[in-house]
Amino acid sequence: MKVLTKKLKILGETARFDVCGYTRSVDSAYHLNSFIYPAVGGKNKVYQLFKVLLSNFCKANCFYCINRKDRDCPRYRLEPAELAELFFSLWKKGYVDGLFLSSSIDKDANSTQEKMNRAVEILRRKYNYSGYVHLKVMPGVDEILVKKAIRLSSRISLNMEAPGTKFLKNISPDKDFSALLLKNLNRMCLLNREYPLPAGITSQLIVGAAGESDRDITSFVFHLYKKFNLKRVYYSGFEPIVKTPMEGLPPCAPLRELRLYQADILIRQYGFTPSEFVFDKKGNLILDKDPKLVWAENNPERFPVEVNTASIEELVRVPGIGLIGAKRILLRRKEKRITSPEELKGIRINISLSLKFLTFNGRYFKRESCLIPCDENNPVKEEYEPVYINQI
Repeated sequence: MKVLTKKLKILGETARFDVCGYTRSVDSAYHLNSFIYPAVGGKNKVYQLFKVLLSNFCKANCFYCINRKDRDCPRYRLEPAELAELFFSLWKKGYVDGLFLSSSIDKDANSTQEKMNRAVEILRRKYNYSGYVHLKVMPGVDEILVKKAIRLSSRISLNMEAPGTKFLKNISPDKDFSALLLKNLNRMCLLNREYPLPAGITSQLIVGAAGESDRDITSFVFHLYKKFNLKRVYYSGFEPIVKTPMEGLPPCAPLRELRLYQADILIRQYGFTPSEFVFDKKGNLILDKDPKLVWAENNPERFPVEVNTASIEELVRVPGIGLIGAKRILLRRKEKRITSPEELKGIRINISLSLKFLTFNGRYFKRESCLIPCDENNPVKEEYEPVYINQI
């Protein structure tokens, strides 16, 4: 039991680098057990995921990674049957709701994927578990193993790590961006059309380690969504790890990670293109304001918009108004013409932020004239709320 406890501690803690949401907001929400991870699904229901690596033995020597081959650290691995039995025991007791299984490349990619697939297969067939499973795909694995992973899982993912070949070489010189990553991702997406996954395919980028700019990242991510129809891309802010070649580099600023998640939402849900974002001289998003507000302030010819006649596409580009808020405005104006900000009371928008970009029946209201208090009784996180939670 002591050995298993040590395994779970190490393999659970190191699994946190495989992210599935805005990590800065949930680190404090981790349970005392490092392998139980709170994720949020439909209707903001919280699910507890058993999030663990099958092994932290690794043949790769990525410069930033806690599990790199040449790093001196405790090494453990779980056997497929051992992991399946452990997860099912926790699930049966109600401690966890689903499985997020990843791994370092132990020996080689194919044998590692085979063991990961086997663990899920035992769960599905021996224990008749039919719930949520997110399974990582190792770079460069054979197509037959990817196909099996898809058939066994609710969601699969492949870490792209960097937004292009030259950036990947700066952090993972042993990996071939085109042959191991892009080719594999394309294969996964083609197979997903044949065997659709309930929760789709996701990917992950390391931010702040390879010398990439936010312009590089958003352009690459736009390409991923357009070509591969990914469900989500996640951003893992670089953290310097002792006993790695990059231990002396500064960590990624939490605000940079947040701004990338906000830009990601604008691309996925609001129809923004990378060319519309405003970047600083280094090609990075402005840190002190969210990217939609920066865009609006730099496009004054687009505003104000009339709340009674604006299309949903125009409304969601107003700072402080998200998709839900825009849809509720459309419903409310069907009931009657909206003549003042007070008539938007109860709609989840940041009205104090939106005022200077709106007119009400042709009339412009100054912020100080707004009758709706911006406090805990009038939530203001509407448009970027998904950034602060993990969604399975």
